[in-house]
Parts: sequence; C-alpha cells; structure tokens
Amino acid sequence: MLSGMLLLMALTLDNPDPLEQALARFDEIQGYRLELRSEGPEGNQQLRYAYRKPGLVRLDVISPHAGAVLIYSPYSERVRLWPFGLKGPSLSLSPDNRLVKSPHGHRLDRSDVGVLLQSARQLARQGEIRVLGESRLAGDTVLKLLARGPAEPGQVARYEIWLDKTLLFPVRVKSHDARGNLLETVWLEHIELDPPFADDLFFP
Repeated sequence: MLSGMLLLMALTLDNPDPLEQALARFDEIQGYRLELRSEGPEGNQQLRYAYRKPGLVRLDVISPHAGAVLIYSPYSERVRLWPFGLKGPSLSLSPDNRLVKSPHGHRLDRSDVGVLLQSARQLARQGEIRVLGESRLAGDTVLKLLARGPAEPGQVARYEIWLDKTLLFPVRVKSHDARGNLLETVWLEHIELDPPFADDLFFP
C-alpha cells in the first residue's frame, strides 16, 4: 500500500500528464479483472474480462451470446472459443478470425487497457492531449481526457477517456472518427487490479 502511494505521488510530481501516469501504472500491475459494457452502431456487448501479463485474456460473455467463453494465449497466439460454455466443444482460431472479433472489430490479442492507452498516446503525439476537467462518476473522482490526431477514414481519430484519479485506470471511453461520428462507448466497471486468479482461469 505504501509503495503504491509513493508511486502515485512521484508520478503526480514528476509527470503531470495523466495519460503517461496511466501508462506507468499499467506497467506496474500484473493483471486486472472487470466487467465491460460497450455500445455503438455495430452492436452492443456485455462481458466479464480478465487479463494477466504477458498477454493472457479471458472473456466470459454475458450478452449477446450468453455463456460463450474466449481465451487468448500469447504462447500459442491462438484464441480458444467455447461457443456454449466450457462443458461444450471448442474451436482454436486466429485472433483475426471474424468469429472472435468484437462487433467493433477489436481483436482479443489487442484488447487490453495498455493497448488503448498506447493508441491514445499515439494519436496525441500527432495531434494533442487535453485534460477537460475533473468530475464525479459512479461516486469516484475522474479526470476527463481528450486525445486526438489524424486517422484514416473509419478509424479512431479522437478518444474521450474518463480516468479514475485514484486507480489511474479508464472507467469510460468514447471513440470518434475524423468526421466526429461516435464509433463506440465503453464502460469499465467493478475494476480489480492485481486480483488473485485461479490457477485454471486461463487454462481450463
């Protein structure tokens, strides 16, 4: 606990950029668990998400395909899909297979918060990063960040990120294209950093 507080103080004093602080915090943790909701023109999703370095990912789908389980392993670079739950048959697929991509085209091997933050930083390096203000969201203090830059048609040109000020972790994200069209809104809830994972969670 003390080391975490000292890290936060050092980040705040030495690097006032909240996006860089969030990236540094992500580098410190070994994994996380949360519930995720996404909405957008391509469809909606609700799922439980678990991530452990060096890149293990597990999704337990709540909707629209309730009961489905997907696990990505960086060791095999494959996604294992159980369409009807772990007691049913499974498929081994490439991460770019349409069966295991999100409605918005996200790949499981590039789905973690670190990838999101790095994408926002890349946009900001070619454009700008701004802190739009501090507010309360679900009882917690958050900073709203704007990162935008050039992008190809249909790709993300602007992120709005609500960053939990204590956890230094995104709790809501909106993405827009270069024309200002909303691509997706994502809520990250019930966040646990470095939770205890069962031995068989990623290797059932």
